[in-house]
Amino acid sequence: MTQVTNPLALRERELGPFSHLELQQAASSPWQHWRLRRDDNDIAWLLFDHAGSSTNLLSVAAMTELGDALASLRRDMPKALVLRSAKPAGFCMGADLKDFSQLGNEADAVRQLVDAHLLAQQLIDLPCPTLAVLHGETLGGGLELALCCDMRLATPDTRTGLPEILVGLHPGLGATARLPDLIDPLLAMRMMLTGKALKAEEAHKAGLVDQVAPEHQLRPLIDAALNGRLTLHRRNLKARPFRLDWVRRLAAVAMRRQASAKADPRHYPAAEALIDLWQRHGGKPDLLLHREIYSFARLINTPTSRHLIQLFFQRQRLKALGTSKENRRRSHLHLLGAGDDGTVLAALAALSGLRVSVGGTTADMAACIKQIRLHARSDAQQQRALDGLIYDPEHHGAALADALIDAQQGELEPRREQLQKLESRLRPQALVLSFADPVEPLRAALNDAGRLLSLRFAAPEYGALVEVAAHSTSRNISQQHARQLIGQLGCLPLPVSSQPGLLLRRVLAPWLLEAMLLVEEGVNVDAIEQAAITFGCSRGPLAIAEHWGLSNCLALFERLHNERDTPLAEPPAILRNAVEQGRSALVSAKRSRWKGNKKMTKLSAEHDDRLLLSLLNSAVRACRQGIVSDADMLDAALVLAGYFPPFRGGPLCHARETGHAEIIERLHTLSRDVGPRFAPDPGWQPAEAVSAAS
Repeated sequence: MTQVTNPLALRERELGPFSHLELQQAASSPWQHWRLRRDDNDIAWLLFDHAGSSTNLLSVAAMTELGDALASLRRDMPKALVLRSAKPAGFCMGADLKDFSQLGNEADAVRQLVDAHLLAQQLIDLPCPTLAVLHGETLGGGLELALCCDMRLATPDTRTGLPEILVGLHPGLGATARLPDLIDPLLAMRMMLTGKALKAEEAHKAGLVDQVAPEHQLRPLIDAALNGRLTLHRRNLKARPFRLDWVRRLAAVAMRRQASAKADPRHYPAAEALIDLWQRHGGKPDLLLHREIYSFARLINTPTSRHLIQLFFQRQRLKALGTSKENRRRSHLHLLGAGDDGTVLAALAALSGLRVSVGGTTADMAACIKQIRLHARSDAQQQRALDGLIYDPEHHGAALADALIDAQQGELEPRREQLQKLESRLRPQALVLSFADPVEPLRAALNDAGRLLSLRFAAPEYGALVEVAAHSTSRNISQQHARQLIGQLGCLPLPVSSQPGLLLRRVLAPWLLEAMLLVEEGVNVDAIEQAAITFGCSRGPLAIAEHWGLSNCLALFERLHNERDTPLAEPPAILRNAVEQGRSALVSAKRSRWKGNKKMTKLSAEHDDRLLLSLLNSAVRACRQGIVSDADMLDAALVLAGYFPPFRGGPLCHARETGHAEIIERLHTLSRDVGPRFAPDPGWQPAEAVSAAS
């Protein structure tokens, strides 16, 4: 375990008349979120220091105080204004999305946006030179605020971007007009349509920032900028052609084609709204600023935006579970076995700066090296990760490890013997994290089973959701440390109880099984997949089953079939035959899949209901059984794992909006016509059905 500290982080930063010690104390200014002071040259330094947060957010309160600060500057105009963040994490992360959730209707949104635009114009209209000094994350409204300044400097760690599209919106504080006027309009639109951020040098090359320099070189640059000695490039020749309507129309055709290829505009309307806004009004920036307000206000009240904003908070909640309050990090993992998920975990650990000892064969070591090369973001990161990878066939690293990763495959007894052998070497506080499902048979192999937990990747990659399953004797502190380790690897920990299939596969199993039953009844395979795609899923149930492995699906179905509490239907013969024949696809004949087949047969309404309601019923059952803490976590898990369309908010959110009473009635109909497996789960009954009916 290593303590992570950086005592020089604040002292290295250029803060004008402020000292780093002042920033560690409560602000003595009249405002809660801003600090204002003038230096000896009558230059005003306005530091954004959002109270009670490690990052800056443009909340309504912060914007109101900014208006007061600008008013005080107008009463006694300084020689120049420097706008800077007091937070080490970055300049500003953008708007506070909690404020958006409190907007009752479109009119409320328009009023709030008009106030924000008037405030931005006050900053633009200051008669003195204004300079924004950027560092770290400069996103969304934070970048839009910087665009209101005359000049922008950045440190090398700066990332500038407009990620509003990721929550179903486009920029709402003037960037739709100001950014295309400042840089190449095609690059500006690409930034807004994709949400991707630019690194500091990329932003400088594009003309978004005027100069990039490390902290210790900022002071002479600030003086040069405020005294007119900094060379500025403001002739945006690339913008001139796009002031013509017909040029923007042509460009908009390509933008729409690319945007619709990534997301259906019927489900995600923000991209189309942004393109339409720019195409119609891009030649008149003042009008574009005005129309931006109403376009943004319409989007903020769409179900898509509401669901994506809710998903953002759910993701933040999961991320917080992986944060260590003690500010301590794990430093060493030991890998036992060479299962795919285990080698991916080892690679992510090495890429995150941990030392990883690999027990086993040279083939196991080669598998880890392959995963490092696959996931590395740069040559330098790859080399650092390889340097931290240790071939350890004698398992000496187990004695130093913060966690033993059990990725063994094969028969149970040899796996238990190996775990029992290595446990004696482990430190008392070391974790044992296994990819076994179920993990309970391994408990008897350990003298201290409280350190044992089960893991499963939703997808083996950076930022992936990882299920962290606790059995009945897992210690709370072990669960907490396991979640923090997953967070340290850049993934999202999802606490679940140890049940067959954990959460994701358990919830999805009835959906996959129902699709197979429909195939056995003669329903077209591609029609089943297309129904899921049309609903908004990234892939259909049969494609998911083939990705999991048909033999794994059969084993899971059989285990769930034997449960007492609402058992799953008997696995179909078509699945058993496919497994016996060693096939990877349920249907051996080559099929067209679902892309480009316009003559494909559509599912009947009953078949659609059988697929969707089996999934919704299963989600309610998992909540009732306590597999996951609450409905929001279940919705987040299914969406973040890529199994449910984000714009619908998750299966339980979709059920609430459809109406529980209506769903229960449809389940009763299917239970009567198709079979008892569609009987409404008792989890629907207590309050939901009553409230929906009333």
